[in-house]
Amino acid sequence: MYLVRPADFADLPALERLAQQAGVGITNFPANRERLNDKIASSRRSLQTDVVQPGNESYLFVLVNTNSNEIVGCCGIDAMVGVDTPFYSYRIDEVVHASPQLQIHNRIPALFLCHDYSGTSRLIALVVDKAHQNPTAMSLLSRARLLFMARHPERFTKRLFAELRGENDKHGQSAFWDALGKHFFTMDFKKADYLSGVSNKHFIAELMPRYPIYVPTLPEAAQEVIGVVHEESSQSADILLNEGFEFRGYVDIFDAGPTIEARTESLHTIAQQKMGKALILTENSKGPMHLISAGHLETFRVTAASAEPQVAGLALEKITQETLSISSGSRIQWVVL
Repeated sequence: MYLVRPADFADLPALERLAQQAGVGITNFPANRERLNDKIASSRRSLQTDVVQPGNESYLFVLVNTNSNEIVGCCGIDAMVGVDTPFYSYRIDEVVHASPQLQIHNRIPALFLCHDYSGTSRLIALVVDKAHQNPTAMSLLSRARLLFMARHPERFTKRLFAELRGENDKHGQSAFWDALGKHFFTMDFKKADYLSGVSNKHFIAELMPRYPIYVPTLPEAAQEVIGVVHEESSQSADILLNEGFEFRGYVDIFDAGPTIEARTESLHTIAQQKMGKALILTENSKGPMHLISAGHLETFRVTAASAEPQVAGLALEKITQETLSISSGSRIQWVVL
């Protein structure tokens, strides 16, 4: 079985291993021990804080293979980006160039530097060990965050977004970065990506071009990757798209990976989740697979298991209750997997 729980300092070596395996393009999960330790500390602090409305809190969760007690994945949520410094994106829009005299009317796509997502909650850092990138583990880890948000809506904004990893080659080079960002930052994509993950974002505002970038002026290779998801992130992208996220014309300023967004309350997991009591099964469950959560903030737990909905609650096998550290009658939250 798998279990999702909040990250703790003892998980740091496993998180370092996952960050190194993730490679280039996961800016919000850098392979830097000090930064990862800060993320754990921030998450623990956020879970211990009484929150009335979202601020600069962040939450980090790990995926545990309960058979071996090994950390095999992680994910997170930023309650609100852009609190200290603006959160930058490129908005894809059109610029009209027309000449009535020549009877020419052209609509030219352009990239506008903006911080439209500042003040919005963000899903971050979905990373799973390659040996465990199966549908159950991936869906459990990604959607566990949404169950947490459904349990604590006051901690997050009504709008939610996620940046999907953009296309880069086997050497970690980005055609979009090479065509644009490199000329203003005078560094390669790997270094810029790393600095963005481990330092503040002031250097982005200081160095990025202020004026619109006309897409047709970029090399064809750069144009082709605008809004394209990296093949290694396609599974996690599909999970979010099936939840109800949509692409609305925003891309990452480094690799042009797509940004997707949704109204938090309209997402499938949040809209369909139910709450009730855990009931004990006397025999093995023949019911469908469910995502089942229990606990509050620091004790929050989610697993995926077969369960049987009943009028009084959800009937669980004994091993499921043990995994969630609950007993019959405990208050739980669930949604069909």
